[in-house]
Amino acid sequence: MRIFLVGMMGSGKSTIGKRVSEVLDLQFIDMDEEIERREGRRVRRIFEEDGEEYFRLKEKELLRELVERDNVVVATGGGVVIDPENRELLKKEKTLFLYAPPEVLMERVTTENRPLLREGKERIREIWERRKQFYTEFRGIDTSKLNEWETTALVVLEALDEKEISTIEKPHLVKIILGGFKRVRNEELVFTTERVEKIYGRYLPENRLLFPDGEEVKTLEHVSRAYYELVRMDFPRGKTIAGVGGGALTDFTGFVASTFKRGVGLSFYPTTLLAQVDASVGGKNAIDFAGVKNVVGTFRMPDYVIIDPTVTLSMDEGRFEEGVVEAFKMTILSGRGVELFDEPEKIEKRNLRVLSEMVKISVEDKARIVMEDPYDMGLRHALNLGHTLGHVYEMLEGVPHGIAVAWGIEKETMYLYRKGIVPKETMRWIVEKVKQIVPIPVPSVDVEKARNLILNDKKILKGSRVRLPYVKEIGKIEFLEVDPLELLEVVD
Repeated sequence: MRIFLVGMMGSGKSTIGKRVSEVLDLQFIDMDEEIERREGRRVRRIFEEDGEEYFRLKEKELLRELVERDNVVVATGGGVVIDPENRELLKKEKTLFLYAPPEVLMERVTTENRPLLREGKERIREIWERRKQFYTEFRGIDTSKLNEWETTALVVLEALDEKEISTIEKPHLVKIILGGFKRVRNEELVFTTERVEKIYGRYLPENRLLFPDGEEVKTLEHVSRAYYELVRMDFPRGKTIAGVGGGALTDFTGFVASTFKRGVGLSFYPTTLLAQVDASVGGKNAIDFAGVKNVVGTFRMPDYVIIDPTVTLSMDEGRFEEGVVEAFKMTILSGRGVELFDEPEKIEKRNLRVLSEMVKISVEDKARIVMEDPYDMGLRHALNLGHTLGHVYEMLEGVPHGIAVAWGIEKETMYLYRKGIVPKETMRWIVEKVKQIVPIPVPSVDVEKARNLILNDKKILKGSRVRLPYVKEIGKIEFLEVDPLELLEVVD
């Protein structure tokens, strides 16, 4: 694979190119830096001593070399598109134009080592006017309202050809396909969020309804609005609603689709890592009511789920790590994918090979558990690993669910180690990996507040014991009946 990025100075070619190379395990080459290395001098000196024509000749020679190399991501120089022969070479490759308006470029760039800006940044407008006709010969991405990870996700998605990673037939059809997100353009109706539309709007069909991001969507108010729109468009039972977003959006879409006209077609395109490894698989759909999460819901398997790990690249810091925690939980339970967590730097850089394997293992193992316990009556309780104390941290510390579960896994494991149930080696390995994924120290919490929280938890009957999932060895699930109040000895 060869990917070439073109665009004005300040458009992000080098920054995004480096990220793309790390995501795809490709070599990164910055053409200006490579010319400097070969010439032994900075671009500014080359212009001063030999002129722009000489620099463009060296640029052309280098481009001819690079189109013959494999497995590279190339950040071209801003002026490479001026030469028609260069443009013809680039059109035969996976070439993407990173666009930002001149006013944005002027905010981003400095004049250091930029000989064309000797007279000041205002020259950017003039340069853009001369070159824009050449840049727009290539497929473009407007970076002006996207952050670096969002831009990286679009570059990778545009560059990838479809590659199927795994197909799971039961309990419902799930296809894990790199580049598969682009299939969403063929859906009949999409429910999605403002953020998904901002990043991936180019792939969405015209027939779509926008809802709020996050848990805010899971209310009767938004359900009523969805029903109203479906009635207005006379949406028939034989057609499918595709939920395109994170876990809250897929929960909401599943609830609406399973109740409107007693059930219409349902598919999911999960866009967050947490939704891909958990929420989109298993057929549990719910909304919140009277301040209680997921209290009104249905069991309704989607007709199919298309999972493309590529779109998880656009996630914000923190939210991405929540998904990694869920995948790690599945590794603890199944024993598969342990080696993936020996490459923390690859996970941090969102390497797509590692992410794809992580998603594949998590989905396959969750599907197996759901097949054995479709209505959450027994084995499926294993998926609550870390959730008893995780709920305490989530409520008292106000942290995201995934971070709270990571702390819950760590502290519940330590509790079971102190009781002589979990071996030291297992405890140490789990705690070490949790700290790599979430390098935030577990805070001490007010024991009395935690006690009151547990006593008032509607899911824990007064005086009852909790069925706590755990592993003595990675991959071997066991359960222990415990008094939930005893767990508080490890939270202070």
